[in-house]
Amino acid sequence: MKWAQIKTLYPDKFILLGNLIEESISSNQFKILEGDILMVSEDAKEIQKAYQTYNRQGKEVLYSLPSTPKEFIVENVPLKGILQ
Repeated sequence: MKWAQIKTLYPDKFILLGNLIEESISSNQFKILEGDILMVSEDAKEIQKAYQTYNRQGKEVLYSLPSTPKEFIVENVPLKGILQ
């Protein structure tokens, strides 16, 4: 389903998406065009838990916040941390 349609159906919800279709904007940004709705919730912890479950299974998923606009742009940010 197209992202604009999903956002119209669930305007103020957390939305977990899979099978993403995206368009590259730059080397570190892309726009989500379409995806399959895996879960819709008003509870951030519930969405995060489902996200982690899918992630552990090796599935590429993404969730949106209630404030995510109809143009869903994602930026890849380098992860900084301490390696042991």
